[in-house]
Amino acid sequence: MFEAKLQPESDFNNKVYDIFYDIAKKAQEDVQKEMELPYLLDRTKLAERVFNVSVQSLDAHVLKRKDFPKVHVGGRTLYPKDLVITWIRNHVDVSDDIAPERNFGVV
Repeated sequence: MFEAKLQPESDFNNKVYDIFYDIAKKAQEDVQKEMELPYLLDRTKLAERVFNVSVQSLDAHVLKRKDFPKVHVGGRTLYPKDLVITWIRNHVDVSDDIAPERNFGVV
């Protein structure tokens, strides 16, 4: 009779801890970066620090949408950070064709 026993490597617990520690550290850094942003963003900061795209891409694909949150102050258009992040979370498209048994999305 064949018998197999799977045993983790001797430092398995340390490796798992290190992985979770790195994930938690990255999440904490992301929250800190978000908190450092001003409440109202101009389109350059919005493009670079929130969407990570060029201003031209942001203009062409997002800013012209009527449902995208914006505030007009004098002659300037500014974007409220909290409403923008909520808008992004509400507009994430995930196809059920990719992996219907999995739950995807922004948390």
